[in-house]
Amino acid sequence: MEMPGVVTHRYDPARGACLNVCALGDLEAARVLERLRRESRPTWKADYLERRRVTEEWLVSAAREALGRAFDAPPVYFFLGDFSYLVDASRPASLVIPLSSLPADAVTFTLGDSMSVAAEAGRRVYTLREMVGLFGEGEALAGFGFCDRDGFQKRFVEVQVWERAGLGFGVAAGSTE
Repeated sequence: MEMPGVVTHRYDPARGACLNVCALGDLEAARVLERLRRESRPTWKADYLERRRVTEEWLVSAAREALGRAFDAPPVYFFLGDFSYLVDASRPASLVIPLSSLPADAVTFTLGDSMSVAAEAGRRVYTLREMVGLFGEGEALAGFGFCDRDGFQKRFVEVQVWERAGLGFGVAAGSTE
């Protein structure tokens, strides 16, 4: 199985690309999440922000251990592959960039949504080198989708980008992923 050469970030152009709700204070983050619940994410539970922050605490620790360095900001989330086709009311725009443009020492991966992975026994993040190895083996990634051209992908690989420098990422407030 060949590893996709692109990653996709979904976002709302009215708020900006490459944002993270966990970069906001509690009050502002709660306002953003409430607006998203009303407009497009009615199934989000009341404890979403608390669960998101717990997940990111784990991700920060796991990324620091896997990559051997600390990061100053929460990650920006991407999908591994081209996920620019389906309509998402809360994130109608897509940023598709080459995987090779991301700094290998500032990228981690989870086999699925990080909030779900964080709740699993044996949870872990993977480095770029480890992901390349998983693609070489093939079986570990069987059943994962890497493009939404043919419909919604229930299983996907999430990419956490920990360093925005040089990539043109904005650092404004008001988005969830």
